[in-house]
Amino acid sequence: MFDTFTGLPSIPLKPKSNFSSTTGGIRLVHVDSPATSVMTDFAFVTPVTTTPQTPIATALGQMKTAGVRLLFVMNDIDEIMGIITATDIMGERPIKVTRQTRLPRSKITVASIMTPQADIQVLDAARVQAAMVGDIVATLRSLARQHALVAQVDPASQAHRVIGMFSTSRISKLLFKNVAQSPIPAHSFAEIVEKIG
Repeated sequence: MFDTFTGLPSIPLKPKSNFSSTTGGIRLVHVDSPATSVMTDFAFVTPVTTTPQTPIATALGQMKTAGVRLLFVMNDIDEIMGIITATDIMGERPIKVTRQTRLPRSKITVASIMTPQADIQVLDAARVQAAMVGDIVATLRSLARQHALVAQVDPASQAHRVIGMFSTSRISKLLFKNVAQSPIPAHSFAEIVEKIG
């Protein structure tokens, strides 16, 4: 398959080399930095997608391969039907589907456990432009979510165009601090049952 391509010559890295950067140095991010400094911008990063018919094990494999924890679920005409996260797949949703439908886990598809488009909340791009990183962390915590999509209205169709995404994992890496809220631990078997029931 790659026989028709030509390898590029390599050269030794010169002493005193550093990273190319438009600001002249490595950008540090703080809680009062612009929110856009921690946003995954879909103008530069292609979102990873899947279909509603994809088995959840396959979807989880896609996430691992791409190094992401969220997939956009698309229909045949490239409209967002929903989103699915690693937490959705590894959490209690598949267990509930198995209980309700008697389907084995291997037969459960993305459509069965995804968050449908109608239930997805997005952040307005204009408000994000004026926000700081701390505002985004507060938003994610108040929504009890690990991800938040950023959208703007397409003037032609009046539909939303998703232009980016925030994730607690990316923000944590850039701040060098875990910003995800820890779940409140269950202290008794009854509480555990209530949490997973």
